[in-house]
Amino acid sequence: MGLGVPREPVEIKEFIRVVRARLGGGADVDYDSLAVWAFNRLPKYLWDEWKGELKLRGITWQKFLRILRMHTSDIIEWALYDKLGWVELVERLVALLERYSSAKR
Repeated sequence: MGLGVPREPVEIKEFIRVVRARLGGGADVDYDSLAVWAFNRLPKYLWDEWKGELKLRGITWQKFLRILRMHTSDIIEWALYDKLGWVELVERLVALLERYSSAKR
């Protein structure tokens, strides 16, 4: 799949951290998940970067969101805890998108 690694969206990462801080402290998986999905900022950014190729592969916006949801914990690790690098996160997302792609090249 011809999906490159886009520039790391540090502004989105910071937004996610601000949202999480406003939700309150403590270890709470629901708040972590809510923060990374707030306003779909990361999915929108990636969709804008990849939508041409994804559409050719039969992946709609709705399917794209369902696929990304499978990697919520990875997104949390990248955005909130710096335990996963951007390139590794993108590689994991691309691998799953390839699995669910309808057009094999």
